[in-house]
Amino acid sequence: MKNIVLLTAKGGNRSIEDKNIVNIGGKPSMAWSIEAAKKAEYIDEIFVTTEDAKIMEVAKDYGAEVIERPEELSQPFSNHGDVIIHGAKEAAKKINEDIQTVTVLLGNTVMTVSEDIDEAIEKTLSKDSIDSCMTVWKAQDDHPKRAMVKNNEGYLESYLQGETPDTNRQSYKDVYFYDQGPWTVRMSSLLRSEKTKEGPGPWWWMGKNCMPIERIWVTGRDTHSNFDVSISEWWLKKYLESK
Repeated sequence: MKNIVLLTAKGGNRSIEDKNIVNIGGKPSMAWSIEAAKKAEYIDEIFVTTEDAKIMEVAKDYGAEVIERPEELSQPFSNHGDVIIHGAKEAAKKINEDIQTVTVLLGNTVMTVSEDIDEAIEKTLSKDSIDSCMTVWKAQDDHPKRAMVKNNEGYLESYLQGETPDTNRQSYKDVYFYDQGPWTVRMSSLLRSEKTKEGPGPWWWMGKNCMPIERIWVTGRDTHSNFDVSISEWWLKKYLESK
């Protein structure tokens, strides 16, 4: 059975032009994730799902196989889970072999390393009851109990209506957010979730039993602005210096 990477990268971006292939550290953004997948011990095949010709060209240049995404899954508000399920099914047709796990990577982050990919696969396969694994960061000052919204008059008020949280953040239950690193899910769990949609939060395709890998960081690691590009450049410099 195969363990594959499915990198999702749509064109026509609104936040930053061509964010999946913007030059970061001398390479297109998505190239860093493809190269991390190539170095991962457990990955057998690498696929990129996209509708964009420029992204297809970069994918091929870096040795990934392209899955052409249909128009209905290439819209600004297309559901990511539907894109992933389509891509996994198309990948299965291309390799004509059973798929054990699908590791989903994003094109608009350079902070993907092979060790995280391998750990996500190892953790997913460590027990039959585990459906999937994802990298996360633990919230502290960004805890949901501290969140605020603007009311109709433009004033700030608590997101949690009717509750006044303790000012001591250590009193809160630990909460975690996906940090734009690897998602690894068993193919069987992915296909089951297409019907049950039982994964945690918006990540319904991950199945009921999803294990975390906590990475030290303070927010997501993807790129949506020129500020994010600068942070990514800094991270790459530090990461490459450490190797």
